[in-house]
Amino acid sequence: MPDPATHLRRPADDAARRPPFPVIVGCPRSGTSLLAVMLDAHPELAMPPETAFVKHVVRLHGESADLAQRFVEIVTTDRAPISNWSDFGLAAADLRARVAAIEPFTVPAGMRAFFDLYAAAQGKPRAGEKTPDDTFLMREIGAMLPEARFIHVIRDPRDTVLSWQKTWFAPSRDPAVLGAGWRHHVESGRHGGSVVAHYVETRYEDLVRAPQRELRRLCEYLDLEYSPAMEDPSAQGAARIARLNGRMHTSGRMISREDRTTIHRNLAQPPIAARVDVWRREMGSADRKAVERAASPLMQQLGYAVQGE
Repeated sequence: MPDPATHLRRPADDAARRPPFPVIVGCPRSGTSLLAVMLDAHPELAMPPETAFVKHVVRLHGESADLAQRFVEIVTTDRAPISNWSDFGLAAADLRARVAAIEPFTVPAGMRAFFDLYAAAQGKPRAGEKTPDDTFLMREIGAMLPEARFIHVIRDPRDTVLSWQKTWFAPSRDPAVLGAGWRHHVESGRHGGSVVAHYVETRYEDLVRAPQRELRRLCEYLDLEYSPAMEDPSAQGAARIARLNGRMHTSGRMISREDRTTIHRNLAQPPIAARVDVWRREMGSADRKAVERAASPLMQQLGYAVQGE
């Protein structure tokens, strides 16, 4: 039976007592999954697989009872791109019970209930969130969850595009389109960072070349004691891959387990510095120029040198 005192707490009071909540954002294939498993390797922090549902629940409105029902329906929908529910290893009945105990129900309280449930299932006191689409929702997430601490992962657009092209969810195979997509994501993330209370940037290149230095900096930002276990998250990565199954898309298309696991295979290895500047070995001159034209001048502002014509 829920503690009656719980219902008397004001949302602001709950938020003030909660520890920092990491929210990883960034362009797809920029290293957001790598950072997520690095943080997940910390003994006090549980990072679920991409949730996908945040962009849907932040826009919910209505009366408390109906709102709670719609919230649970969205979160437990096992369809891409609505929610990745089956990846979390949770029972829907447990989420319903937690949500039912919230009076009156609010979306922020429901979101905290989900993340608290996931953390408890992993035997950890804290949780975080990572979904690339959150890049476009930073203002909304920050308003709902004042404890949110955003971490924007940025990667060289040429390496990002090279990796993005190989995925089932790439919006195009055209390097110019993907280069423009990288620019849109990064610009949106940096703009979002200017309007939220807590925001930092990290580079994929730093995460793989100097993981201890970069992770110490991020732990300080998240009020976490540093744990060396984060430097090699391969066990967390392998476990995450093993839990992925085929997923039905709302379009009716079946996304196979192979489609979902292949793109994450590097997570089962220690951080690989050789994944930096892969474009120099694998990207043709025409594709490189197309990415650079689409991504400049932002990539130059960020220190990614353009090779030119």
